[in-house]
Amino acid sequence: MMEIYEKVIKPILPKKFDENEWFTIFITLLVIACVYYITMKSRALLWSQIICVYLLNLQLTTLGDYFLAMPPYDFYDTIDLNSGELFDIFLQNIVYPGTILCFIHFYKKNSSNKVVFILLSALTLFVLEVIAVYIFHLYTYNNWKLYYSFFFYLLVMIINLLYYEKLTKFIEKRLNVLNHDPHL
Repeated sequence: MMEIYEKVIKPILPKKFDENEWFTIFITLLVIACVYYITMKSRALLWSQIICVYLLNLQLTTLGDYFLAMPPYDFYDTIDLNSGELFDIFLQNIVYPGTILCFIHFYKKNSSNKVVFILLSALTLFVLEVIAVYIFHLYTYNNWKLYYSFFFYLLVMIINLLYYEKLTKFIEKRLNVLNHDPHL
């Protein structure tokens, strides 16, 4: 049992439990509460849209962190280690995809102007990153400049909005076919 701890668990534990771990716990619980609210109490999206948007962003964050935070580029490190740690799991699997899901929910409920939505979402993500970096030391930039993040978030939100709209058209088309053909 000690061998498993030494080889598997110890390498992913934080160097020290400090403000970035507390921030990760707080933001994870906040995102879980928001996702619960928008999926159970105030749902504007179909379950298929929720699942697809969540999975898209789970994939984007996993690939993004793999390519941007690992060698050969190694633009940044998260939390305390340069190779990933336990709290990265919460960020990648809950916080990032859950936050984008909340934005898409907001877009659906408010039918916002697309350009305004993309700009405000990217700006909000950027401000959250500024807070995470300067107050809670969640990221350490190696070859990354903070302003790159705003442009990255613009791209992420454009991808998400295009994906959401294509997905919605596909679902609507399938529902129309199913509603008009009783043999399906």
